[in-house]
Amino acid sequence: MAVWQNSGANIIQPSGLEKSPKSGLDCSTRFPTRGCPSRALNIEAPILRSIHHHIGLLLFLRVIGVGTMEGKQSSSFQVNEYPMGEFRFRVPIEWNLDPYHGNSIHVIGLDGIPWPCRIAVSDDPMEPQTRKLVSVSRNRDESGRLFVLYSLADRGEMLICTGTLPVREQPYELLTELARGTLNRLRNQISIWEEGGLEVSDSVRKSVFTATHFLSESILCTDTSSRDNSARRSIETTMDAIFELSQSFGRQISEFRREHEEMSSFWMANVLGFGDEFEPSLAHVGFDLLEVCLNPEDVHQAARLANGRAEELGKRIIVGPWLDASVGGMSQSLIDVPDFHTRKTQLLIECRRQLNQIPSTTSLIHVVSGLNGIGHRHLSYPQQLQVAVDMLRLVEESKVELPTLISFDFPWAERLAGAVGGVHPLQIADSLMRQGLPISFLGLDINLDYWPNGSAVRDPLQWIDLIDVWAQLGLPLVICLRTPIGEQHNTIPVDIDRQTNQLRSNLTDEDRINFLNTVMPMMIARPSVHGMIWRQWSDLDDPRFPRGGLVDVTGASKKINGVIDNMRAAIHGDG
Repeated sequence: MAVWQNSGANIIQPSGLEKSPKSGLDCSTRFPTRGCPSRALNIEAPILRSIHHHIGLLLFLRVIGVGTMEGKQSSSFQVNEYPMGEFRFRVPIEWNLDPYHGNSIHVIGLDGIPWPCRIAVSDDPMEPQTRKLVSVSRNRDESGRLFVLYSLADRGEMLICTGTLPVREQPYELLTELARGTLNRLRNQISIWEEGGLEVSDSVRKSVFTATHFLSESILCTDTSSRDNSARRSIETTMDAIFELSQSFGRQISEFRREHEEMSSFWMANVLGFGDEFEPSLAHVGFDLLEVCLNPEDVHQAARLANGRAEELGKRIIVGPWLDASVGGMSQSLIDVPDFHTRKTQLLIECRRQLNQIPSTTSLIHVVSGLNGIGHRHLSYPQQLQVAVDMLRLVEESKVELPTLISFDFPWAERLAGAVGGVHPLQIADSLMRQGLPISFLGLDINLDYWPNGSAVRDPLQWIDLIDVWAQLGLPLVICLRTPIGEQHNTIPVDIDRQTNQLRSNLTDEDRINFLNTVMPMMIARPSVHGMIWRQWSDLDDPRFPRGGLVDVTGASKKINGVIDNMRAAIHGDG
């Protein structure tokens, strides 16, 4: 047996098992938004509909062997033979479960928190030549949704999930359950958006019908190969419908938002470049604001900001972040300080200095980025929280009348799936707000498609769910984004404390651009989302995130700027 241990997931599989080779900012008002009004549901209608179809549901449960005496009697397994909270899935023998893909597997229960899992792979005793048996166990014996990376034919790898599954003796067919979970999410979203007045095209409805047909075939089929093929066709058809529906939502709601001036405007910002990149990043026409970290050692940058060029171009400024709490995000000057108390004191002195010399064009202070509920070598989680509170109190005491932003990486809390302990970032935000701290905006740091310190690519409906969950806290949201685009160039090596990320998936540049062209109009359409910050100007600016800039190492513009142009067109309706 070969054992792999990585990021909290323990993956065991037989040695010699073959692996697949592929696998204008308006901060004058705080908007206590709580998500799109269309999310409000009449809960009685879905319940009544389900009662009308109770006979079909019972037959369906009998087919899959859930909650029926026949299913239990036909099993040769005993419940106590398996660990608490273990799911078992039958998968095709070519299913890719190397450490990278195995570490993406996690279970989210009814509490919405990802749980680390132990992954074991063995031969399927029923069909050892064509199937594998994947066991997913955790220390909780409750229902949950399984998340795995799945390779789509035309879109590359994405993190998708099953429906909510109970722990049971019989193995599940993984592909069938992924098809069921994906289709179920689409049907639920269509119902919600239709109740809110969204027009759903006939082609989407046809795709739902087709995907349902393929899912039925997969459930009822007795031949393994045909079952898998039908499940795959259902997933592909459903995902095509999800993207079509999401694009339609982005168009329709963005138009509605533009027509209603009482709704908040959507703004876009980019991080200011350094050296020769200063002027191009300053003058980029796609952005309303600039985010700039006022480094006391960079006197040239301070002089350039003071000469009024930003104001001449109509640019407002976001100052910060004062502290990047993510792994490798602290400045070397802070890392070199021997103890936390001295480090915090030095940081607060610098923040106070910046508050006293803040540029007149400043519209927002980005206080802390990269909070996620898990500490690292140089900054434990309690220390991160203490520094964040102290800096927010500093802003409050200074009487500076500027809004503040706190941002959180791993906003889906996926990092908890690879760690023992930790706190959901949503809980951190709620805790800070309950202390009465002056927080005006909550930011979602999405380092898309990076590994190990980034977020996997998820379908558009999971982004909508993310926004709706965070919007419940009642503060405006800001998307803080970057993703790798362009050719890989040699960059300055980084030490172990600034670990360079690798790409998470097999997506191409075209895949990522097409994906963002679908997702970002949806973000513009959400009333709870007030802005977007592109977190890296040049590929050279942050070696932790290779290819994450808007320009490459030579300063040449990259294809990702086309996404910015499309967003600008969606905001102003000129595209």
